[in-house]
Amino acid sequence: MRILIFLLGTVLLPSFVSLQAPQELDADTRKYLDYIVKKATEDIDNNTVDWLKRIVSPNDTQISTESSARTSVPVTPTIDSSTDKLLSKSNLPSDPDLEEDFEDSEKCVTDDGSDGLCVRYHQCDDRGLIDNTTLIDLRAAMCRHYLMKCCLQSEAHKQPKKDKPLPPQSECGWSNPDASILRIKNQYNINKKTYADYGEFPWMVALIKKDDSADWSQKNYLGGGTIIHPSVVVTATHKISLHSRFKQIFLVCQIKCRAGEWDTQTDLELYPYQERDIKKVITHEEYYMTPAYNDISLLILEKPYNLTDAPHIGVACLSPDLPTPGTQCFSMGWGKEFQKKNEYAVILKKVQLPYVPFEECQASLRKTRLSARYNLHPSHICAGGEEGVDTCKGDGGSSLVCPIMETGETTRYAVYGMVAFGIGCGKPIPAVYVNIPHLYRWIGAKMLEERLERFSYRY
Repeated sequence: MRILIFLLGTVLLPSFVSLQAPQELDADTRKYLDYIVKKATEDIDNNTVDWLKRIVSPNDTQISTESSARTSVPVTPTIDSSTDKLLSKSNLPSDPDLEEDFEDSEKCVTDDGSDGLCVRYHQCDDRGLIDNTTLIDLRAAMCRHYLMKCCLQSEAHKQPKKDKPLPPQSECGWSNPDASILRIKNQYNINKKTYADYGEFPWMVALIKKDDSADWSQKNYLGGGTIIHPSVVVTATHKISLHSRFKQIFLVCQIKCRAGEWDTQTDLELYPYQERDIKKVITHEEYYMTPAYNDISLLILEKPYNLTDAPHIGVACLSPDLPTPGTQCFSMGWGKEFQKKNEYAVILKKVQLPYVPFEECQASLRKTRLSARYNLHPSHICAGGEEGVDTCKGDGGSSLVCPIMETGETTRYAVYGMVAFGIGCGKPIPAVYVNIPHLYRWIGAKMLEERLERFSYRY
């Protein structure tokens, strides 16, 4: 982007200095700038594309087929490669709840050719909902943001349409389908990624380093955590600490715990996220950073999460026992997507992984650079091993959950592990997770010491 602005300035500045008013550029200059714009607009937003087009050719909107086509594509999650920062949420449509004037809303044309307005899905009468679910296509939409739909003007509501308040889950571990009115269409075919439904894993927490901005920045995203009590988040210790030569340094005063996040680039979801500061950290007494034995910490929050009006936020169950070999489990996070160089997930991803028995995992790890004498520690378990399907950098601390009950479309999960480490990303080698059943009694003892209810995560 900086190079583009420099080139534009080099070409255009002499003309603007010498002219009293903007004039049409000569054919050669237009042709040269057309080439620059065509090459550079792949990673910038549509407003910038339109601005460049007006500079290059104020009277001609057809610069090129490729750049013109971008104006109809919805804003999808991207990362600024020059700063390694997710594009600011302020660049996206503002919250329609805040005194929105529909006269200023983006106009659109519905599928049947009628005039419409771009509003959030739950601001439009739900005739298009199937089983209270809207399927979202990230790649095709009438509006510039994929979380907005083209709605008939007569059916648009300024306030989000909620038929009735959704009750909080009274038990741990339930995925909440009532909060998941937004589901991604054909997600298994999009860049080999799988996205979690909104509210599918309500216990998921993002650990974020504090700064002066409310926007999500990849450099500030530390890893994942899991709500096991409204006032407690469990995570991997290596995500919240540093080791010097003489002592371990905890970063908790610099960390906030965000629950209820889904798409890190927008605030257009149905319910807002909640952030909490950390009051206290409790780390396992026998934690060793290398090779990550007993890699577990409890984060005691300054104040509990409000679960009353937040069906997309909930408490996880913890399992006291290991799953059966071959059980299909899931992990999740906003970590690196190894299929794409230096890109991180923006929508919460989920990865399906089979549980791998201890001896089988240890045998696989002994064939790697860990050496033939490597011994897997009892505080570890393993999952995965399918090539191209894996958690990756940035997913550390996120839970590994396996289904324990299903009722209709609703699934109840228990946490069996937390992302610890792996040999690369996407290799045909099982990844290593913190063994929650092994540490179950330690968690209970620490909760008791803090006078916190242990039944919150039991099932």
